[in-house]
Amino acid sequence: MTWRSRLAAGLLLPLAAMAQGAPPAPGYDIEMSRMIRVRDGTELEAWITKPAELTRPVPAVLELTQYDIDGGRHGEPPFFALHGYAFVQAYVRGRGRSGGLKSDNLGSQVGRDGYDLVEWIAGQPWSNGQVVMYGGSYVGMTQWRTATQHPPHLTAIAPYVAIYPGWDIPNTNGIPQSWTAVILSYTSGRSLNTSVFSNPAYWMGKMLEHYAAQRPFDELDRALGVAADDWWVPDERGQHVPLMTLWLDHVGDAAFNLAAEPKAEDYAAMGFPVLTATGFFDDDQPGALRYYRNHLAHARGEVAAKHYLVVGPWDHGGTQEPTREIAGLTIPDAAVLDMKELHRQWYDWALGRGPLPAFFKDRVAYFMGGANEWRYVRTLEEASAGTSLALYLSEPSGTPADVYHSGRLVAHKPGSEPPALLVSDPHELPELEVAQYLAAEGVTSQFRSGQKRALVFHSEPFTHDTEIAGQMRLTLECAADAPDFDLWAQVMMVMPDGSAVQLGLPDVRRARFRNGVFSAELLRPGQLVQIPFEFSWTAWRIPAGARLRLVLMPLNSPFYQKNYNTGGRIGYEDPRQARIAHIQLRHDAGHASVLRLPLAASPRSGHD
Repeated sequence: MTWRSRLAAGLLLPLAAMAQGAPPAPGYDIEMSRMIRVRDGTELEAWITKPAELTRPVPAVLELTQYDIDGGRHGEPPFFALHGYAFVQAYVRGRGRSGGLKSDNLGSQVGRDGYDLVEWIAGQPWSNGQVVMYGGSYVGMTQWRTATQHPPHLTAIAPYVAIYPGWDIPNTNGIPQSWTAVILSYTSGRSLNTSVFSNPAYWMGKMLEHYAAQRPFDELDRALGVAADDWWVPDERGQHVPLMTLWLDHVGDAAFNLAAEPKAEDYAAMGFPVLTATGFFDDDQPGALRYYRNHLAHARGEVAAKHYLVVGPWDHGGTQEPTREIAGLTIPDAAVLDMKELHRQWYDWALGRGPLPAFFKDRVAYFMGGANEWRYVRTLEEASAGTSLALYLSEPSGTPADVYHSGRLVAHKPGSEPPALLVSDPHELPELEVAQYLAAEGVTSQFRSGQKRALVFHSEPFTHDTEIAGQMRLTLECAADAPDFDLWAQVMMVMPDGSAVQLGLPDVRRARFRNGVFSAELLRPGQLVQIPFEFSWTAWRIPAGARLRLVLMPLNSPFYQKNYNTGGRIGYEDPRQARIAHIQLRHDAGHASVLRLPLAASPRSGHD
């Protein structure tokens, strides 16, 4: 079919509707590329979608984004316009026709721009003065940045899967992420580079190529095609430095990384309702829950009581648009929520236009996997019983042989056992051996368990159904002959038929940051230290007959900056000086390594 025939076919639909007496208009109007001037004279581009034939002012939804402003990805503008809202999508600085520099889009400046946009909207003749904010990921972050500026007409925010710059990006527990470069390539230039982002064969291939060549990490953004003069930031001397390089230069620097985060006094001054959403497999869950917990800790009591949280069996994208399959996992019908409709109902309640959505039977809704039902508590902590099930690592011979001859996870501390040996050799390139699996890797994939350097531990089959809710914690007692090393850990639930699912995302840890991501301390040879892991928040019913599997291995992946185990400057170690780290993992009575499962509180429903 040619483009002319497709156009003609499309035109026939409204004509047929007119013949049947249906209204020919879409019911909303779009004002494209409206330029809005903010306080320093910079103009930001916005698309404004309003209900057609307005007879009275309406509330407005603001989305301050670096992605798209025509509503093409998720279709929110017409949806909200048809429900009586004006929907304003505005580009941050340096995107589309917006003036200014991209370097202003991760700090406080984006919040000041958000303030000016909120107040501009409130002053328009079509606005009733009530402005709420909407969006996920980066767009969730712009809501919190705007909220810290306290615009008078900001009436509610609804950040979901919100990134937390300096905390969950661009580093994971102090380990720089390669994914940062992919996002920079997605937003390189002024238009959204959808063809690049939706082509993992390109960006994953580039990451593998860069990994195989052992190229310096700060070159990865340029390897993907990001121009050095596009995403740049002025450094302390005013020099233009590529954003990825500047981030790399400040790993472990709390003052730099958290300079723009909301402070206690910011949360205390907020007086509006908040709706937060995240998922068990959302890689930005740490940021979303950090905002949530900090807000509850510092907000006034009556304001904290209006912070609602939803946690489901979703990944980053699946939280924004839940579907029946997410990352290889079949999602129960009860968890396939209509997020746009839930937000619309919640905004109606926040603005006094309607009742609280029936979905919310209390302030926190979380999905219990396995039981396949929503449960409700006042705060996230109340989902946990406050007790945990301890499973100790054990292997009489010291080192588990493989996934079929694994170590054990036992309910008591082991006796006298030799340590397990993990070898971290930066010269090896294990991800090239499994490259064909990477693009399709999901939360049910098990190929990691069979990798060369993996150590696997299994529990006995559970004798009765056991529910967990919270964050699993793993403490490894380690010593090494190198000043630094990285480890990767994964916990899976293995069913009697051999199928498996991750209980939250894997966790990665760097030895020098064992006492905190902003507290670096290299190891002395043979020094015994504890390496703490904290997995993502999750809730699952482990059925009788199922077992848990813990997989440990050195982190050696194109998805993270490689640690050459020298203890040198992060991202600038010389691969020619790479050290093989021999890591002893202790699992004996005096130095027990242990996995702790947070047991779930007894289920309840309804308000208190």
